[in-house]
Amino acid sequence: MKIIPENPLLFNKLENDPKLHAVDLDVLLKDYEDISREFHKHFSAGAEYQHENALFHKIRYLELLGKKWEGRVLDVGNDKPFLSFFLRKFNSGTVFDTISNEIPQTPFILHEVDIEMERFPFDDAVFDQIIFTEVIEHLWRNPSHCVFEINRVMKLGGSAYVTTPNPCDRHSLVCILWQANPNQRSGYFASLESGHLHLWTAAHLRLLFECHGFVTKGLVTQNLYGHTKEDENIEKFIRAVSNYCDLMNETVVLVATKAKSAESTAFPTEIYPDGQPVQFQGAITGFAESNLKLV
Repeated sequence: MKIIPENPLLFNKLENDPKLHAVDLDVLLKDYEDISREFHKHFSAGAEYQHENALFHKIRYLELLGKKWEGRVLDVGNDKPFLSFFLRKFNSGTVFDTISNEIPQTPFILHEVDIEMERFPFDDAVFDQIIFTEVIEHLWRNPSHCVFEINRVMKLGGSAYVTTPNPCDRHSLVCILWQANPNQRSGYFASLESGHLHLWTAAHLRLLFECHGFVTKGLVTQNLYGHTKEDENIEKFIRAVSNYCDLMNETVVLVATKAKSAESTAFPTEIYPDGQPVQFQGAITGFAESNLKLV
């Protein structure tokens, strides 16, 4: 756990760029690509990748930026300065804290935390809202620890906004029919967390939060990436065989309210068949012993 310091020079460049200064949500909706290009030109490292990433996430970012965030907000796992910048810009009276990982440049202070193991660096019950979007699918050891910590630092009655790719969407069905892997990020990446290591159904995501003191206020699916193409034959098939047609869009979106403090980390067997998180044994221990000299 450590603090990633802000880059004051970068912050000043962004704040003083007249093309960014006048941007509101309507302008961003109209000129998204140009604004992303203008924003990322101020970065000396990874600018093109970050710009392309912002374009890929355009629908999702605009959905997130169109919401009202109030009080003190914790953004868990956001490593995209573009999103962080406009969340703050469009919610000027709101205090944002961000948990992230090491990134080349940031205009804001970040907290680097192993969210599957470490305690979040905040007191109990201090946040009004928590953003937890497109992160949980990257966790591979103990996502329950992260949800427990989200509960701990949130005020009673506070709300969490959670999104994750939907493994049960129409696009996955089409992938199966065309012999393509429904998990589009299932490859072997140099960094383990770069892949989508566990895809969460709507039911399992709800279960994970409810067993950690949350009450579900909304559970829907939305098309936040634009992969899905309408097909009359696919729709006819889905309507004929599924009772969950409304849960077959690209992204699971959960809105949950903290109803009580979680007493401990929970490991429901529907998610953890052994009743515990990943253990460092078997192949993992063998790899560490022979390659990392850590055990």
